[in-house]
Amino acid sequence: MSSRYRRLVAWGRLAVIPVVIVAAVTAGVSGASAHSSTSAISGKELAQLKAFVAKAQKPPAWHAPGPAVNAKKALKGKKIVTFPISSEIDACNLKGQQGYLDSEAKALGATVVPLNTNAGPPSWQANLSTALTEKADAVVMLCGPAASAVAPQLQALHNAHIPVVDGNYNQIGGNPAFPFTNLSAESGIDTAGGVRTDLAQALVDLKGKPAHVLFLNSPQVAQYTGAKQALKGAITKWCAKSCTIEKEEDFATQDWGSAKEQQTIATDLQGDSKINAVIVTFDGMSDVIVNVVKGAASSHPGLKLYAWGGGISEIKTVQKNPIFAGDSGPDERWDAYNQLDQVIRLLAHKKPAAVSKEVAPNMFFTKKNAKGFSNGDTYSDKPYSNGAFAKDYKKLWGVSK
Repeated sequence: MSSRYRRLVAWGRLAVIPVVIVAAVTAGVSGASAHSSTSAISGKELAQLKAFVAKAQKPPAWHAPGPAVNAKKALKGKKIVTFPISSEIDACNLKGQQGYLDSEAKALGATVVPLNTNAGPPSWQANLSTALTEKADAVVMLCGPAASAVAPQLQALHNAHIPVVDGNYNQIGGNPAFPFTNLSAESGIDTAGGVRTDLAQALVDLKGKPAHVLFLNSPQVAQYTGAKQALKGAITKWCAKSCTIEKEEDFATQDWGSAKEQQTIATDLQGDSKINAVIVTFDGMSDVIVNVVKGAASSHPGLKLYAWGGGISEIKTVQKNPIFAGDSGPDERWDAYNQLDQVIRLLAHKKPAAVSKEVAPNMFFTKKNAKGFSNGDTYSDKPYSNGAFAKDYKKLWGVSK
């Protein structure tokens, strides 16, 4: 895997706008301008936040996204074309979501045509054209290619009555850069929930004192706007009069993990001693700044780093380095089953499930529970009730009792 895409360790759980955006620094203060060291929340509210975080660390429950459907009948003899947003992202390619989905679809009777993505939008366009030529019965775009980049191809597939499922394509916050035109169904992730949990943990770690946040985000990713709205909403809910977003740094994906990012965050921390929480929307941006944050901790009382994404290397860092205090993540197999469930429903001539029902839920990892997240360099289902959800899906699909 290339160094650039290794760092996309929201691990593929993202949708990228196919344009180059210069890394931007935007001032964005939320809440009061005063930076008090007194408590932002009461003891009772702090206890509630501790309970909120404790609940987030437990295995998420599985909920049926819709009525039961006969998967073998729906998929028998059908041809499904699959491709990831990038074949360089292990969680999206045949090592991850694509591999899980393809294997299960084959077991249920489908013919699967797995395609690679090595050139971003041009590859997406070529792959959709191939699906049309192959006379596919359905297409799955794993990890959320931006529909705005493939509009003509989606129109052609729509005209040919070939459904297209786009995975991890939700929480866009009204951003028009991520249209849903000619997509037949989506699956989702909970980046917004991860950002809220990060703030809650920060307030717990600060023992109820105000959080003054340095917020890292990425405009090329579908959940960019939703994540920003979630953080502002959580501040309004929990500590509107005292917590602040000191600064937001927006990095294009090509700058994730770069010296440019590293230097920018170092400069931000040097220039603002009030910052006591660094919240990273997509944990692929966190790798190169862990030591920067650690180095600034002595002059920033209570300073810690928090993220969303569920990257293996990031959660291993959470386990070992106390400066990285928490990272949320969904199980990539759940991602794959969400998307396959939508395909099954469409090929059974049923309505797709609402994307809100096909969300791979977060589990919040701290040093307390990070150990069991992976088996070496591969994900482990152990934290997620030992993969019980896969059995639940198979029951829903009529494969097992």
